[in-house]
Amino acid sequence: MEQKEKCQVSSSVYKGILEIVITGDIVENNYKKVTDEVNAVIKANGAKQAIADFRAVEKRIAPSEMYRYFRSYNSMLFDIQYAIIDLPQNIQYKTAAINAGLSSLNWFTDMDSARAWMKNKGRSNPDHY
Repeated sequence: MEQKEKCQVSSSVYKGILEIVITGDIVENNYKKVTDEVNAVIKANGAKQAIADFRAVEKRIAPSEMYRYFRSYNSMLFDIQYAIIDLPQNIQYKTAAINAGLSSLNWFTDMDSARAWMKNKGRSNPDHY
């Protein structure tokens, strides 16, 4: 019997901004698949801005693994304005992502702050990390 997929990616557009929600587990054996799916959603929507919500991710690869992966992976995320929403205890992923080259990334702990940042086209927002 085949095991059900442990990670799901869903998306919607809110006021012209692509919002992606990732749930489940992002581990070594599915990280590339999840990243490919996020890239496909961005491309299919022609998005120049996207918010990804990782708060419901249960298991994750280590930040160092994410860093190594992004250093050798061609992602749409390098070409758009990108915000991540996550739990405060996962802030180390922000550092890994920025060090890997995601310079347009900003990190938030709630959707409203991320939306406000996108609306202001990335201008400084005191509510983000």
